[in-house]
Amino acid sequence: MAEISKSDSGSVSDPVLSQRWIMLSVMLGTGTVSLNNSSFNPAIPQLMQDFQIAEAAVSWVVVIFLLTMSLSLLLTGFLSQRFGQRRVYLSALSIFMLSSICAVFTSGFETVLAIRGLQGFSSGLMIPLSLGIIFSVTPKQQRGAATGLWGAMIMLTLACGPMLGALILVWFSWQALFLLNVPLALLALVIGWLYLPKQSVTQSLKFDWFGFALLAVSIVSLLLGLSSIKQLADFSQFLFWWLFGLSGLSGFGFVWFSRKKTSTIIAWPLFQSREFNYSLIISIVHTVGLFISLLLIPLLVQNTLQLSPIWTGLLLMSSALTTSLCSKRAGKYLDQHGAKQLIAFGLLLTAIAFVGLGLAASLSVILLILCMIIHGLGFGLSYMPATTAGLNHLDNPQLVTQGAAVNNLFRRLCSAVAVVMAALYLQMRTQHFLSNHELPIAQLHAIRELFFFCAGMTLLALPYAWKFPHLKLHV
Repeated sequence: MAEISKSDSGSVSDPVLSQRWIMLSVMLGTGTVSLNNSSFNPAIPQLMQDFQIAEAAVSWVVVIFLLTMSLSLLLTGFLSQRFGQRRVYLSALSIFMLSSICAVFTSGFETVLAIRGLQGFSSGLMIPLSLGIIFSVTPKQQRGAATGLWGAMIMLTLACGPMLGALILVWFSWQALFLLNVPLALLALVIGWLYLPKQSVTQSLKFDWFGFALLAVSIVSLLLGLSSIKQLADFSQFLFWWLFGLSGLSGFGFVWFSRKKTSTIIAWPLFQSREFNYSLIISIVHTVGLFISLLLIPLLVQNTLQLSPIWTGLLLMSSALTTSLCSKRAGKYLDQHGAKQLIAFGLLLTAIAFVGLGLAASLSVILLILCMIIHGLGFGLSYMPATTAGLNHLDNPQLVTQGAAVNNLFRRLCSAVAVVMAALYLQMRTQHFLSNHELPIAQLHAIRELFFFCAGMTLLALPYAWKFPHLKLHV
């Protein structure tokens, strides 16, 4: 464990107590980001009304956050080595808090987009740095429990955010949603200032501007191209194929020019760890399944079953709360017994949940809630433990922050592509079934197929779980 003293953290305290305060700081910081995103979604219809904008324009509230977050994820490794995790984390948290305060006084949509861009940029730094800080102050045999607790905080805020956001919108304007961030962020900032340890920095480290430019162009072009797809006919647009081609060419150029460099935006030694690669595959599969579910559940509940949006919230909340409740126990099991059986069992439960959602789609909302609880249990037993197990196998501590950033980047990009493809598949299959069924039934058949696809995709990741060592790693 890193030794904490007055000289490196600004406060004299027992190392174990300091570790707890550090955990509290990063949990509050990342919890603030999670709460901000989940509570802000209900405000999108209100933004459309207040600013008199259409769906395409308001979607930039989400797109700009994802764009800036993706770019800052690329910078996390370099900034943490050049300036230290403590300084970068506290700076990012300060930017997030100050931008939230400024948002309360906004009167134009362009300002809202600028603030969301700042929030996305700071979030992209904070999330991987949080894991890097946790790993730097926690012994290897306790990291599962620590990251499980961290993950529980994120899932708890994800579960409560939409309902809390909706209640605030009933009594106040959408600007008040940004005030939710300020108390938590301020508390995390004060605790972090007092207890976060300083690390050694590399003053002579050079930034790979060429690699960053290539990868940034690739990511931005891909996300902009995806944001232009609203229906199948959009694939024939010149703009989409131009952006898609630019993304592929830039990505290939990055790999070609940086594969032999010793200092790059993405550290290639990451992928020399088989366990990190296994964890990356499992994390991507889990996140893709989760985002497709977030697309399908509202359609199933509100369009097909003709139920209130409250039931959508209950379904999503039941999964997130279950994940939050079991994350810490899963982390402790990981520390004591290793990743193999735990992750395999979690993936199996997740696949069963997707099959159940497909089969129970037209039967009972209670059965759907049961399936979502099983999904939350499977997610909690395998997602964060897989990420922790993969990062645990990175020998160089500097690679942990980079590994967490790469994990976040790949998950989000793959999920963005998957959601667009799932939406188009849903549209095509619904049109196909309309020849023999009414719209709700046609959409139900298409939704079922996508749930079964998620189940099959999850099962394909199962062999990677069995490749992890059975027993825990010793320091």
